[in-house]
Amino acid sequence: MEPESALRAWALADPTVAGIIGVKFHPMNVPQQQQGQPPVIPACTYARVSRKKPDEIPYPTVRIQVTCWDTTPTGARALAHALINAAGRRKGTAAGLRIVYCSQVNDLDLRDPETGRYTVPVDFKLTYREV
Repeated sequence: MEPESALRAWALADPTVAGIIGVKFHPMNVPQQQQGQPPVIPACTYARVSRKKPDEIPYPTVRIQVTCWDTTPTGARALAHALINAAGRRKGTAAGLRIVYCSQVNDLDLRDPETGRYTVPVDFKLTYREV
C-alpha cells in the first residue's frame, strides 16, 4: 500500500470532505468534464512531492501535496480546511498502511491561469511503517 491511499481514505471517510467532493479525489490531474456529465469540481488531486528514509529510523516519510479545486476562492479554502481537519495530526491504520503520524506542512491560495479555477495546495508529511 502507498501512503497516498491512506490520506485519500481518511479524506473520503470524513463527512465534510465527502459532502463537498463525493469521491472526486484524483491522482495528479482533474479529469476533463464530459458533455452532459456533472461538474468535475469541486475536487482534490494529489501527488507525491518527496520521500526519504533516514538510516537512523526504520520509518520513511513522504510529502504529499493535495490540491483543493473549486470555482470560487471561498469554496477551495473551505475544502482545504475540511481536508486539514480530516487528515492533519492523524495516526493509525488506513488503506492497509500503518501511519505513524500525518501532519499538515503548509497551504496557500492560488488561481490556475489556464482554467481560472481556484486552488489551495495543501502539503502533508506522512511518516509510516513499511510492511
